[in-house]
Amino acid sequence: MLPVKQLSGRRFIFFLVLGVFALFLILRFFVTDSSDMGRCIFCDISSGKQPNTELLFENDEFVIFKDIKPASTYHYLAVPKRHTESLKALTKDDLALVDHMEQGLKSFFEKNNITTTDALFGFHLPPFISVKHLHMHGIAPRSTMSFMNRMMFKPDSGWFKSVENARKYLQDL
Repeated sequence: MLPVKQLSGRRFIFFLVLGVFALFLILRFFVTDSSDMGRCIFCDISSGKQPNTELLFENDEFVIFKDIKPASTYHYLAVPKRHTESLKALTKDDLALVDHMEQGLKSFFEKNNITTTDALFGFHLPPFISVKHLHMHGIAPRSTMSFMNRMMFKPDSGWFKSVENARKYLQDL
């Protein structure tokens, strides 16, 4: 019988995280989103063409609605009405839009008695986006997110940028 090598705690966590991340990538490529079919679900939602999605806030620039796969008790999306594929497609000229979306989400949270001190606001980066239409996540409380969700929404990783780092990214363009 061959000796079985025990993994140290750190190596086990590393391989577990690597495996979860690989699973996330694999699932991402097997999920068909509406943008791959020529229609954008977020364009339909932001224009009011999706009756099953309640718009909780709307102005001339963006809408706010609940995420269908919440990562915590409160998980909302701010989605611009103008179709832009992702943060990578924005320019310095779009800094005001990012600021307005963040202010809008934070104001929405406060009006609904959702604390922003334990909240996360940010964007996924390609290819780790499920819908190819720019959207800012507002998630609270951050402290109750599952391990998997903490990995998927890990601030300032290669796949998710906090609003602060998204701003820095745009300013440096």
